[in-house]
Amino acid sequence: MLETGKNVLLAISEPSSQATAVLSRQPNGDGIRILDVSDEYAQFWGGSRHQWLGSAPKIVHHEAKNQRLLSRLHNALDSGELSVGCSISGLDDGKRTPNVAGCSVIEWRITAMNVPGYTGNVLILVQRDISKRVEKEAELKRLATTDMLTGLINRSRFDYLLKHEIGRFNRYVRPFSLIMLDIDHFKLINDNQGHDVGDQVLAALAKLLEDNLRAADYCARWGGEEFMILAPETSLKQAVKLADKIRCCIRKAQFPSIGSVTVSLGVVEVTPDESQQSVMKRADNALYQAKEKGRDAVVY
Repeated sequence: MLETGKNVLLAISEPSSQATAVLSRQPNGDGIRILDVSDEYAQFWGGSRHQWLGSAPKIVHHEAKNQRLLSRLHNALDSGELSVGCSISGLDDGKRTPNVAGCSVIEWRITAMNVPGYTGNVLILVQRDISKRVEKEAELKRLATTDMLTGLINRSRFDYLLKHEIGRFNRYVRPFSLIMLDIDHFKLINDNQGHDVGDQVLAALAKLLEDNLRAADYCARWGGEEFMILAPETSLKQAVKLADKIRCCIRKAQFPSIGSVTVSLGVVEVTPDESQQSVMKRADNALYQAKEKGRDAVVY
C-alpha cells in the first residue's frame, strides 16, 4: 500500500523548523507547480495549505528572481541536469529585497526524488529561516574585529586590511598611505585623572577620527593610546594634509574632564615591493620623530 502524499511530506519535512513543498512540472510542460506543502511552508509565505496547491512555488522573496529560478528548474529538468538525487541550492537574503520589509534570510535546497505516493519524479523544496544564525555570525565577526572601547576596528582586522591593500598596491600600483597617531602625555591623564577618564578620552578621540576621515579610510585602535589610519588611493602629500587636519581638529576639541589634548602623527606612503613590517616600522619611526620634535606635530 502506497503512502499518501501528505504522509510522505510530513516525513520529509522533519524537523518542523523547516518549510517543505513537493513540486512537479505541469503535465503539459508549462511551468512548475506545487503538489503539496507543509504547514510550515504555508505559515512562512502566508495563506493556507489548500491555497498553495497547484500554484507556482515561492522559493525566494524577490518576484523576478523567483521567476528566473522557476525557469532554471524547468530547463534543468528538460536537459536532464536535475536527475534523481541531484540538487540545486541557494541563499535568499530577503532583507536586501527592495520594498519588502521584515524579510528573513532563507537557505533553500531543491532535490529531484522518486517518492512513493507521487506519480513520476518530484522536486522536494526545503527552506530554513537562518536569520538568527546569520545575525549571530555577524555579531561574532563584529566582536572578533572590533575594539570594544572605541568601536573602531581592532589590530587584527587592521593587519588583514593592510596586507590586502599591499597586495592590491603590488598588482595595480595604486598609492596608499598610513598615518600612525599617538595621544601626547596620555600616561599623565591616566595617572592624574584615572583610567575611567582615560577611557572616555580614547572613546571621544575615536569618534572625532571617524567624523573627520573619508568613507574609504580605515581607522583602528592599534593599542593603548595609539591609532592607525589606512588611507587608500592617497599619496604622501595628501596623507600629510589629512594628518594635519586631524591634528588641528583634535587640538581644538574639548575632551571629558580634561579639556584639550594633542596628538603626534607619523605619515608614510607605501613603496613598491615593501613588506608589511617595513611600512609599519617606517610609520613608527615617523611617529617617534614627531614626539622628539616636541609633540603636537606631523612628521613624514
